[in-house]
Amino acid sequence: IKSVTLGSGHNALITEDGSLYMWGYNNRGQVGNGASTYISPAPVESPVKIMDNVKSVSLGYDYSGAITEDGSLYMWGGNWCYQLGNGTNENSLIPIKIMDNVKSVSLGYEHNALITEDGSLYMWGNNKHGKLGNGTTTDSSTPIKIMDNVKSVSLGYDYSGAITEDGSLY
Repeated sequence: IKSVTLGSGHNALITEDGSLYMWGYNNRGQVGNGASTYISPAPVESPVKIMDNVKSVSLGYDYSGAITEDGSLYMWGGNWCYQLGNGTNENSLIPIKIMDNVKSVSLGYEHNALITEDGSLYMWGNNKHGKLGNGTTTDSSTPIKIMDNVKSVSLGYDYSGAITEDGSLY
């Protein structure tokens, strides 16, 4: 095992060969195995292989995201506040490709952020209290560019923070 990520009820691990395995609560398809246990909330008890060539994974409240070795971002699971970034609010039981050239992703409770290889910060999802940082309180169903020259981002429950290449905190 290369890394493990623990979520609010679902979990993920990446093996040395880049295989992503997940298990746990799967009420909205957040495990990504093509099934949902919404009606019968028995969890997926043993790790199941979801995809190959994964370099990192992040877990939101009831959804998941993974970046593959080629920089593609895939998302799946709950999507009630546009968390998946695919332009809809429909849950996805399997990984769907959202964007290319992604360096890192941070998933929150209802909003998300990614940084591209060129340092651009994109955010999407619930925008209650302006947490997407685009000057509005309108939710976004797809990633929208917020700022440039970002080296890291972190999300709280209803707020966000980013550090730029010059060390400034926003």
